[in-house]
Amino acid sequence: MNWKLMEIIETAGATPATSPDHSLILRGISTDTRTLRKGELFVALKGVRYDGHQFVKEAVSKGAAAILAQDPTPIVQGIPHLFVPDTLRAYGKIAAAYRRKLKARFIAITGSMGKTTVKEMAHAILSKKYKAAKTEKNENNQVGVPKTILGIPPDSDVAVIEMGSNIPGEIALLTEIVQPDKALVTNIAPVHLERFVSLEGVRIEKGALFWRSPRRAIRFINRDDTNILKIPYLPDWPTLSFATEENAEVKGSPPVPMGLKGTRFTLSAREEHIEIILPLPGVHHVRNAVAAAAIGISEGVSVSDIKTALESFKATEGRLEPIFTSSSCIVLNDTYNANPVATAMAIRTLATFNLSHTTVAILGDMLELGESSETYHEKIGAECARQGIHLLGLTGTYCDAIRSGAIENGFDKDRIFTFENARQLLQHLGPYLQQPSVILVKGSFALNMSQWVKVILSAFDTEEGHV
Repeated sequence: MNWKLMEIIETAGATPATSPDHSLILRGISTDTRTLRKGELFVALKGVRYDGHQFVKEAVSKGAAAILAQDPTPIVQGIPHLFVPDTLRAYGKIAAAYRRKLKARFIAITGSMGKTTVKEMAHAILSKKYKAAKTEKNENNQVGVPKTILGIPPDSDVAVIEMGSNIPGEIALLTEIVQPDKALVTNIAPVHLERFVSLEGVRIEKGALFWRSPRRAIRFINRDDTNILKIPYLPDWPTLSFATEENAEVKGSPPVPMGLKGTRFTLSAREEHIEIILPLPGVHHVRNAVAAAAIGISEGVSVSDIKTALESFKATEGRLEPIFTSSSCIVLNDTYNANPVATAMAIRTLATFNLSHTTVAILGDMLELGESSETYHEKIGAECARQGIHLLGLTGTYCDAIRSGAIENGFDKDRIFTFENARQLLQHLGPYLQQPSVILVKGSFALNMSQWVKVILSAFDTEEGHV
């Protein structure tokens, strides 16, 4: 989208260094000199690990038509320099201004788990009827959400926006930018406890999506999640409920695992009932599918189109993504991130293969759990024992806690190993790579657990294939 320079000044609340050219048109907005195009405004964002002010000269050399900064920078003659107290806030204001110009209906999604999967499923469903836009990858923070909004085509009918948070107040800020027409919280679980302190802190943070959205916005209520039901509600809020266990306006029946074929369930809505085979292992994905279906129902998508979209859905990379190898070994790549609830669900999914395959759990640390870290890791070890997992491989700081929890609950200590490098991992996994086995790899993003997926796949002669 094109912007007048004066429009940026007024929207961002900026002070120009020199008298502004009222006729200057900016061809877009960029925060990254690697993708900046000639004629765009360069916004110098400043974070803990980066400082866009260091790239102002590069931006000018690449053809930036103007600079928006918060720190003093050398003024380049002929290039307007605009200054604000906080470029991140100003970037959000610009995105909010563009959002108000769009005719698209905005649907905001947050929650402790499943945000990306629900977003992708909802987009697939809505695309059956509308020109739909969405958050790409994990662009769900104070930089990514404005970037997403600014990239939405003007002719879009609907936009699905994912919103994440790891600091208190972030969801409130993002909601004020997005001003959604519809708001969905997938679930509330113990994540980022170093910042949020307690589950109640997480609930307050996620509940901000409901409270900061316009009063007219529809709130989607997950009736299966007791923590969501504890969010205070105003009686005049429009709502639409969904669930798989409790009664709801959009209901999924108890899921039936079908191994690598996925999971079968019946979707009930609008007094219609339709059987769906979701091509993803893990019964928790049915909860994601029902949440996405509720969004589709609210937008008038037919139940048959919802079925078509869900039955052709592909696993999101790194989120319980099945990878077939050249042998009878299957890798479940669940390396995007980890928290106690998601890790337990992944272990239960792995356990559904116990009778037909050797099941192996490769687990790393779950981070940002604060003072309860040891306890949560012990519980994961206990879950592995209860679910009858055959082999347990551990890496990271909390190996001993997981190991202790597993052994105390009956896991054979001889079937637990630790590793720090590829050689150690493959040494223990060797016997299982050429037999029917399912290997789950799970851990927090900061541990780069995806490297171990690559190590395992490197042991096979032929290129792996995704489901």
